[in-house]
Amino acid sequence: MPTSTRGLNVSVTDLVPPWRTRGRPVVFHHGIGTSQDIWAGWLPVVAPHHPCVRFDVRGFGASPVPPEDAAWSMDELIDDLFDVAEAAGPGPVHLVGESMGGTVVLAAALRRPERVATVTVSNASFTGGGIGQLGGWRDLFATAGVAGWSARMNEWRFAPGAIDPAMAAWFSAEQERTKPHVALGLGDLLAGTDLTGALPSLARPLLVLSPDASPFVPVRLAAELKERAPDAELRVFPGVRHGLPFSHAGECARTLLDFLHRRDA
Repeated sequence: MPTSTRGLNVSVTDLVPPWRTRGRPVVFHHGIGTSQDIWAGWLPVVAPHHPCVRFDVRGFGASPVPPEDAAWSMDELIDDLFDVAEAAGPGPVHLVGESMGGTVVLAAALRRPERVATVTVSNASFTGGGIGQLGGWRDLFATAGVAGWSARMNEWRFAPGAIDPAMAAWFSAEQERTKPHVALGLGDLLAGTDLTGALPSLARPLLVLSPDASPFVPVRLAAELKERAPDAELRVFPGVRHGLPFSHAGECARTLLDFLHRRDA
């Protein structure tokens, strides 16, 4: 797989046939505890219409792991995102982010709107003050280890029967690769982020995909995000927990594709 100039592991999937109008590229940003492959179920829907750029966030997948004393910053994550976007070319791209990645793509669009066509966030917040469960992570890592943290995260991510056993096994294995200092550093950064004051200046269309049963991001925050952004759409998925983009990949991808086709047109 190619790497970005900042050393991040990048994948580009382009299945657009030569007779079809090529949509703008879509750049995907995952959240804490997983990798770019959380988006694999989206590719059969989106990649035949838009080139898809995925990457492993620093600290996850095949990207470098920062040292334990690393100073995490939103500016660095935004710079990583736009560095990866260079794989799609120089024009505006569609940004898609889940959980922490959703907060990053929102912040990125606010900082560099000229590089962004649309923004889509899934199970993501615009303010760390409203996010649940983050405060208990440090104790959970200390008492239960990575495997215990991952098991609790899976309870928060997926309702019983939401994903099949093979998906569950893959997700657990991927999540258990998480380094505690990476999850805690990013969790602290997320908890301290607040984009509330900047949202009215968001200059690009926004799609909000929200589960109604996430222990991290309550649906009221998704509704508030829609109201604060100048041009936003909201779709709520009933009975779904925080793992929405993985457990309901196809449905989310079709919602995204409809949004992109309408907005690109």
